[in-house]
Amino acid sequence: MTGGPETPNEFIDSTSSVLLLARSGSDAECEGCTSLLSEHGLRDSRAICITMTDSPDSQLSLWQQQLDDEMPEEAVILDAGSQLPAESQAAGSGAFPSLTLETLQSSVEPIDIGLAVSRHLGRWEAADGPSVLCLNSLTDLLNEWERDRVISLVTALNRQCSEMGVMCHHHLDPEANSEETVEMFRPLYDVVCEYIPDHGWTITGSPNDDAPTFRDSVTPPGGVAKGNPQEPETIPIPYSFDQVLELISSPRRRCLLYHLKDRTEHTMDLGELVERVYERERSIPARKTPKSRDEVSVSLAHNHLPRLDDLGILSYDADGNTVEYYPNPALESAMRYVERLELG
Repeated sequence: MTGGPETPNEFIDSTSSVLLLARSGSDAECEGCTSLLSEHGLRDSRAICITMTDSPDSQLSLWQQQLDDEMPEEAVILDAGSQLPAESQAAGSGAFPSLTLETLQSSVEPIDIGLAVSRHLGRWEAADGPSVLCLNSLTDLLNEWERDRVISLVTALNRQCSEMGVMCHHHLDPEANSEETVEMFRPLYDVVCEYIPDHGWTITGSPNDDAPTFRDSVTPPGGVAKGNPQEPETIPIPYSFDQVLELISSPRRRCLLYHLKDRTEHTMDLGELVERVYERERSIPARKTPKSRDEVSVSLAHNHLPRLDDLGILSYDADGNTVEYYPNPALESAMRYVERLELG
């Protein structure tokens, strides 16, 4: 493929969260942002823009230049970091009467941004027409706070937007952040729109998914493993990195997942599953041997299986004592890697 779509929204259909990867301040970033804002048409929409370093006037000027003055019915610009004096916003508010400019305190924390967004989205919940949200940018947030705090904010915003039917996109400069950081944020979004110079926009993700889940996953944007064209090289799991680590942190849960990924039959009796996990644990030399099958049975039934059920990895029927596992190439690729590290 020698070129991508001219604008990201050509291949995005009613998705709830989008990661916009483009160099900060570039024409591509500006065009990508306004393209996503105007996905549903602006005249009947409501828009929130969170700006960290650019002034609200700069954001408004961008909208006016890129959107030919087709402004949303109501808009809010949250100034969460420019620390510019209030008079610098006067031009913007005069040019666009239905614009609300809100300057957050200089000691703003992630929770302050989340609360401000919730307050405005709450006002619009019963309004007709779509709502959109732009966060500009994750790069600025990462310069202010630890990565885990930014991930927590992103997760909360994306969850709220998904629940309220709000389309949102967050900016991230791939040139200003490490590849590790970029790869950590990709799975948190339904769709990733990445601008590649001399190529155009590359769109990856699942725009038709209703909500993030382990039940479905897509081939990751990083490509496939060199040794196996069917095995993903990266893990497109739309949860925070901390949650993925927590998932594999329990030795017994790892044994359970090792067994599930190797099965050809995906529905099984709880007793059979307990037996297989018990045998696996006893076969690992460095692992503490379980005291009894009953110990394994209790921990699976009351801890690990309900937790994996909540995440959509499997379905646990406590009344019928049956488990149905949902095959997931992304998760299984991760578990194969972890298993190699643990067992050699």
